[in-house]
Formats: sequence, C-alpha cells, structure tokens
Amino acid sequence: MQKNTRQETYKIVKTQPSKRQGELNFSINSGVFICSECEKEFEKPWLLKRHLKVHHISNQMATNTVLDEPKQAELIVENTIPDANAFDYSSDEDDSSSIGDEEDNIVDEENDIVNNFFDIEMNSNPVFNAFSDMFSSAAAADEVSMTDDDSEIPEEVFETIGTVNDPTSCYPFRDLQTMILFAFIDGDNDMISQQMLKKILLAMNLIIKIQQETPIGRTFKLPRLDALLNYQARKKSKMPVFPSQRISVPGSNGNAFAHINLPSDHLRFLMANPKKSKLISSMPDCTPNQSICLEQGEKWRTHHLFQQPMHTVNGIDVWFGNIIYLKTNDCSIRFLIELFHMTNKNIFAREYLVRAISIVCYGVEVAVTDLRVEQISHVDTTPVERDHYYSISSSLTKLSPAHDFLLFGVHPMKKPMPLSVLPGNVDRDAVFYKVRIVSIILFTDDTSGNRSKQYNPFESWLMRCTALPFKDRNSIANIQFLSTIPKKDGANGMSLLPAIVDDFKKLEKGVKMFSAEDNEYVLVVVPILWIEADMPCHSELCRLLGPATTFPCRRCYIELRHAKDFVKNLSYFCECHERRTQEHYVLANSSPGRDTEIPNAPKIGMNMPANEISFRDRSTGRLLELQSFDPEKDTPVEILRTILLGVAKYMVIDLVKVVLKNDTATIARLSEFLTDYTRSTGLSRKFTQNLRHSGSFLGRDFKVLLQILSVILITEFSGNHELDLVIPCFVELGQLCSLVFVRQVTSDFDNYIIRVNNAVKRLIRALFDYNKGTKNELHKAYCTKPKVHYLTHLKEDIIRFGPALNYETEKGEQFNKHIREHLFHTNCQNTSRDVCLKFAKQVALQHVIDGGSWINSSGNREKSGTGIERFIKDNNESLFYYTFFGGSRELKDNNDTGDIEDDTIQNNSFGAFVFKDDPISRPRIGLVSGSVVKFLSIVPCTDNDRNNNYAKAVMTGEHSDVANMNLVCKLDLHIFRNPFYIVNLSKFGSYWFIFNNILFD
Repeated sequence: MQKNTRQETYKIVKTQPSKRQGELNFSINSGVFICSECEKEFEKPWLLKRHLKVHHISNQMATNTVLDEPKQAELIVENTIPDANAFDYSSDEDDSSSIGDEEDNIVDEENDIVNNFFDIEMNSNPVFNAFSDMFSSAAAADEVSMTDDDSEIPEEVFETIGTVNDPTSCYPFRDLQTMILFAFIDGDNDMISQQMLKKILLAMNLIIKIQQETPIGRTFKLPRLDALLNYQARKKSKMPVFPSQRISVPGSNGNAFAHINLPSDHLRFLMANPKKSKLISSMPDCTPNQSICLEQGEKWRTHHLFQQPMHTVNGIDVWFGNIIYLKTNDCSIRFLIELFHMTNKNIFAREYLVRAISIVCYGVEVAVTDLRVEQISHVDTTPVERDHYYSISSSLTKLSPAHDFLLFGVHPMKKPMPLSVLPGNVDRDAVFYKVRIVSIILFTDDTSGNRSKQYNPFESWLMRCTALPFKDRNSIANIQFLSTIPKKDGANGMSLLPAIVDDFKKLEKGVKMFSAEDNEYVLVVVPILWIEADMPCHSELCRLLGPATTFPCRRCYIELRHAKDFVKNLSYFCECHERRTQEHYVLANSSPGRDTEIPNAPKIGMNMPANEISFRDRSTGRLLELQSFDPEKDTPVEILRTILLGVAKYMVIDLVKVVLKNDTATIARLSEFLTDYTRSTGLSRKFTQNLRHSGSFLGRDFKVLLQILSVILITEFSGNHELDLVIPCFVELGQLCSLVFVRQVTSDFDNYIIRVNNAVKRLIRALFDYNKGTKNELHKAYCTKPKVHYLTHLKEDIIRFGPALNYETEKGEQFNKHIREHLFHTNCQNTSRDVCLKFAKQVALQHVIDGGSWINSSGNREKSGTGIERFIKDNNESLFYYTFFGGSRELKDNNDTGDIEDDTIQNNSFGAFVFKDDPISRPRIGLVSGSVVKFLSIVPCTDNDRNNNYAKAVMTGEHSDVANMNLVCKLDLHIFRNPFYIVNLSKFGSYWFIFNNILFD
C-alpha cells in the first residue's frame, strides 16, 4: 500500500460543553483517539464514539466523561454529522484542490445523535459497521484530515445474516429484509419517492451480487460517504471533474457571483464520448423539397459557419480549395472543391470543373457540380499560380472572387497541426486539424425555487446539440445544463450572457478538442442555430420593451394597439411590414441611450429614434458580437406560447365565459361530448378537465382539446346560432395545429409551407370576422394581439429551420422540474454553485459510464476500465440505464403527432396502413378488429367537408390480417354518423398526412 505522506493539519477550537446527557465532545491529539475508560486507541473519532457507546455507555450517561487531556497543543472537535441533503461540497484543507467557493454550507449540528439501541445491537454486525463507517466518515470532514481508504465488509457477512433470517420468526413479515425495508419506508416522517426506492433496491441488489462474486482472498469494499459526495475535491480521486466556472455578474448592489457550466466544457466531454461524438456533428443536407432534419433548414444550408470545409476520403483529408482527380482514366478532368454536403443520405462534394486551356493555362467553370465523394481519387499537389488560372462563363475571364479565394485564400477553419504532434517525415504545411461542425440550440426560461411556483424566481440556461435526431435531441440525457441564477438584486438570466457570449466567440473560431470518433484532436466549430424562449424572454434577449408596447414585434415594425379607435382592415394584419433587421439592432445598440435614428422605420421613408420604436437598453447587446446569431431571424416563433397558450386560450375562454356565459345547458352538453371522446382510441391522451376552469389549463390540456373540439362543434352544434361566428375560428385553428404539430415533412415541403401560410391567413380572417361580427360587449379583439401577429412569421421560421415542433419550448420547460428539485435540496446559501455542481457531477459520471476519455492529473488521456461496460451488459443494461440515468423520468411527449415508433397496434383503433410486402404502396385507412384490419375508403369531399376540416369514410367490406399490415399513421375516426365515419383532420399530423398521401382529391 502506498504510504500516506500527507501532513495532517488541525485547527484549534474551544471545547464546548455537552448539550445534553449522552452527547460527547472529543479532544483529538495527533490523529490518535484514546478511550478514557480502558485507554484503548483508535484512529478515527467516530470509531471511538461507537466504542464508548457500546462498552461504557452507562458511565458516559452518569458522568458525561470526556477524553483524557492531551499533553500538547490539541484540537477539540465536536462530533457533528453534516446534512447530506444540503449539498455540502466543502472539503478538508489538507486533501483538496480549491474550487474557489467562499460561502460555507450550513450544517445541522443536531443530527449527530444516533439511537443507542441500534448502536449496541448492531455494533457486532459487520455490514452495519461498514455502512456506519461509510456514513460516519462525513462527521469530521471539515475538522479532521481523512484518508481515502475504503470501508470493508468481510465475506462472511451475508452468511451470518442468513443464519438468523428464519421466515417463521419474522411474522407478519416475509423475512427480515422485508421488515427493514418497511421500517425504511414507513418508519418515520422522512419521505422517499417510489422511484428513489427502486434505485435503492437495484443498487442494493447489484452491490450484494458484487459481494457474492468477490473472489476468495480479495476484500469487498464500500466507499465512504465523503468520497462519494466530495470526490471532486479529493486529490486521490481518479474521477474526471467537470470544471464549473465561478463568474461575476452585475447587480443593483454591486457585483454578485454565479456559477456556470460553459458550453465549451460540455462539448469537450461530448466529443470525447464514444457514444455521442459521432452523433453531435453534421454537415448541410441539400435533399430537395423535404424537411426531416434540421440540417435541411435554410440557415444550415447557407450560413458560412455551418459549411463543412473538409472531408476524409480514402484516408486522405480533402479540403476546401483542393484540386482533385476523379477515379477515371481521363487525367485532364479535375475539379476545384468548395464544400461538402449531404443529399439523400449520400455525401457530395460541391465542385467546379477545371479545364486545361493550354499546357500552362487552366479555366474554372462558373457552373457548380455535385459529385459523390466516392468518385474522388486523389488531390493534385501541383502548386498553382494566379497568372495561369481563369474563370470560364461564356468566355475566358479573370478569376472571379469566389474562384480566387478558393485557389489562393486561407479558410479560417484550416489550422495546421503543431510540429510536436507530427511525425518527423511529414510536411507541416500539408497536415491540418480535421474540422467538426457542432451546432447548438440555447434555451432560457424562468422557474421557481418554491414548491408553490409563485415566489423565489430563478432564470436558467440550457443547451442541446442540433445534429441529434428529434427524439434524442429532446431526451433528458441530451439536455445540457449551463446555469441558473436567482432573479434578485438586479441580476437575472441575462446577466449570464457575457460569459456565454465570450465562450461562443471562441467556439465560432474553432477550439481543439479530442474526438472519440476520430481518435485524435480535431477543430470543433460551434455556431448557434437559434435561441429558444417564450415571448417575454425573446423580447428581453432582443432588448425590446415587450408584448405590451406599440411596436411589439421583434421581426417587423407593425403597430398594434388595443384602443377601440385602432381600426385596421384585414390586409393590415395579414400583410408583411417593414423589417426590423439585424442592422437596425446594431444601430440601436451603438448609443447608450438608444437614441440613434433608424432609417426606414417604422415605414419606408421615415426615420425614428430607436427608443421610440421599442428598443431598450444595451444589456443584451453582446449577442450581436456572435457571427451565428441574428436577433431578427434566430428567435423562432414558439407555438406553445403563441398558439396553445395564445390563440387557443383566448378562444376557449371566449367560448366558455363570453359566448356561452349564461348557457349552462350548452356547456353541459358540450362537456358530455368531450367526456364521450375519452373513449377514442385515436388519441394517446384524454381530455378530462372541466371547461369552467379553462383559464388555468396548461399547454398539454389545450393540445388535447384543440384536436377534438372543432369536430364536436361542427357535427353536434352546427345549428346553434350563438356559435356561428366562433366555430370557424376553432375549425381554422384546428387545421393550423394539425399542420404545425408534425416532426418532419418527408416530401412536397414547398406545398407544406404554402398550406401553413394559408392556414394562418384563414385563421386571422376568421378572428377578424368574429371581432367584426360579434355584438357581445365582453368580447375582446384578438387580431391586435402580438401572439396572433407572430403567426404571420411562422412561414419564415419553417423555411429557415424546419417544422415548428422542433422549436417548441415544452421539453425545456419540463426540464425546469429537475432544476427546481435541485434547488429544493440546497441550503439556499449558494444555489447557483450547488445546482451547477450537481449537474456537473451527472455529466462526469455519464461520461465515465459511456466509456469516455479524459485528461488525468498527470496530463495523460485515460478512460474507464473495461470491467464497467462488461458488468453493465451482464446485469440488464437497459434496466441499469433506465433506473440510474434518467430513463424513468424521461420528458413527456404530449404532442400526439400520429408518428409510429414503438407503439403496438391496438384493437378498435383506426390508422393508415400499408402492406408489408408493398411498403411504397398508397396507404389505406383501416380499423383494427381482432386479428384483421377492416378497410375504409374516403368518399368524395364536398366544399362543406373541406371548409369544416373533416372527411367522411365508409366501410368497403375488404379486410386483411393484421400480421400482413404495417401501421404508418394513427388516425381519429371516433365520431360515427351512419354510414359515415368522420375523419378528424384536426388531429395533429392528420391533415398533412391525408393530403400528402392523396387519399382523396
């Protein structure tokens, strides 16, 4: 065993009298603890305390004996057990690396009393002793130097317990372990969740299994509690540590401090993780007329920071500006490389044909060509001279700027490797770091540190990698926590922006990181795709006055006022207005008072000071320093807030509390139909709320209600004159929701955009007609609402990024519950630090379990042992990850888009099916009935059917075995009007699926 050369240091404290009978204070001398009764020596204070309670407890209680007086300078230590729930991350001075925290965690000094009965009765039990040592090791963590030795459990422990575990003597319990677990759960007022109990039981089972499989001659050990809670501050710990940063943030009372897990540090762990490294980087996807991934969005395809400048072909790095030969017999054919991209899952190089005009004269075609990278043979290393190259359009001309930069410019991402990492026979100028583009989404939101969610506000930042598929991107395991900060004393989430921006400025230029996929260091370039937030937070990011101002839009200069004299025609609310461009944001940020005049704002030919058109102060102006972020374009319209908690909430409240305010009979009848719809098999969620409480509905409630309300109103209440004006609003809203709540568009994307834009215009027209036609004095105009106006910009975001479901904030808001739970379990002294450190530990542990590598204290790269992966695979790998790594608390998908993943086909459910032996055939609507699928056909639609967003289907008499069919989309045909089944096109995803698959004309 390695000798411990660490010097032990003590602090001198005054002895405090015992607080009550049976409580002891210890005098410690040079690490040796002596029993005053029998003079037996112990190495640790908690061992002495247990000895005294077991062997001399009567004398202690009678005389309150203390330890012998030492003969030299002494350390008097009160034996206190810190509250582990307080996230006490402090460490011993003599065995820690400082983490720069100035605040002391509060320790509950009353938690050091252990019931004497258990001390006496369990003292002889080796299992109890080992666990007791483990937990007691935290008792003197702040006063006494500790070694990193592990507690040991002898091999005969479990056999000893088994000899007394007679089932007949444990009545009414099945056995002793059952009795102990009952006492653990229901013995007192300490609460434990069912999920936490499952984790404890699984951990116990796995530990017992390890103990039973421990070879003879080897000792089974358990780590101390301090070694688990405070490993990041232990010098001997081999675990990697995520480096949370302490930063200064401005506040009303001077600078405050916060902690942040920087994006660059997250990416270093992700790039070195073999399971994630290959998933988080990607290149543009130029597959035409579809949107199945974010790489196909306009920004990813066109922005210079997202373009892939190199690709490895046949072991050779082919770069932007290289001239290459193809695998042909014609050596005169060469191409000049511009970039790399994907199309239809194949990688292409975008190139210009280089023609030989003469022996020393070459022409570069202006027309661009895309070639599969597999066709590339090798790179032409012949030096190029500017005088020998020309551009070819209709004739030979001087090199165009684009061609000139390709041939003679230096790409900013092309950085040479240092000599220290290259073999001696390699030309330094010919070897460069590989480039990986890792695009990022940022999310910011507010939450509460109280269970009531009303007080103690916090604001947080999260991060996700955009190259991941939709489901993985929204998984809790792939959401990286950056920081949270209490919203007080002038500090808030925007106070963290300087640190975030500074980090991204470095990442945009490229940072060298180790890649597990490439097994070498690469240059990682990290642009921001968009920033996700709700409307008020987006306004704050752009430093606008917010939704209540006269010019509320962050995209354009539309004027919206709620005054009764503000009368505009329909085209005003549907047409485009003068843009609030990035140049305008830069101009507004150029002066402290934001009094710079903005040209052509709010209308062409007008110039107004920035502060008169809703521009605020410059506190978030740092975002303008990023190349990849445009406040006008990269703050996408968020459909949870604009549609569900916007238009939908306005209309449902209007229906219940304005239109049907005094009509209790109609509300009761409507409620009956909504209750009947809970029997529908077409929806995964059921609407069970009371309409009277519509003002407190959540987004998930509106998601269910909007899919069924319009078809119920049309089929059951079309003759009610009170509802004539409001029903068209719900019909158009249902169609819009069915269109936008889709994950991807596999074909005909251009037509999809047109349909979404038309659906928005029809919805605004229906709202306008309702505002104009109603005579109800309680009704409020909705066309002047900013949330309604933002829908007109939805088309732009879909073109730039893809379907709107990609930037819905629901998953980020669901993650708030985990932040809140961490806040509940801090001691409220340094919440930003404690929560950051907790999430940092999660990242580091996940990295180790996934087999990632890291730099150790010696500067060498190392990774976890192979035994970890082998043990997990041999012990139900899926259950292990599900239980310990967040799988049991996965974020809920409330969208019900009709996508088919792992769902089984349910009896009496409707859907669109294709034959397994002909998967490209046109889908057919079917009803699952036992072991067969009964087919239906859609009858020709009338204008009334189209206007009311439904179709009618009838049984054909044909059927097929379920085993022969594949379900491709879930449908809702709950309402039956003999002989027709009503196809509810308001169900999310149904409208586009039906039209895109041409099931009817």
